[in-house]
Amino acid sequence: MGTRFFQYVRDPRVALWRKLAGVVAVVYFLSPVDAVPDFIPVLGWLDDLGMLSAAAFFMVREVQRYRPEQPWDGVPRDAEGHERVPPTVRKHV
Repeated sequence: MGTRFFQYVRDPRVALWRKLAGVVAVVYFLSPVDAVPDFIPVLGWLDDLGMLSAAAFFMVREVQRYRPEQPWDGVPRDAEGHERVPPTVRKHV
């Protein structure tokens, strides 16, 4: 998974916001400005934990779905290579 992660980060086809999701979560965790302040005993830490957990889940899922060997033709595809956009929608895009 480590090698695929580095390929994922270096691939120019992957959107920048997807690459920065983990960085944003760590910055939110370290930042003194939170949705729920950290001086509230339990709730203040739970929002940080929730943000880190969501970002970790997102990044693991993204890296697992990443297929560097598949050429990119501009159409989103699932793990089997089938188009995720119906052909009728693709005509209008």
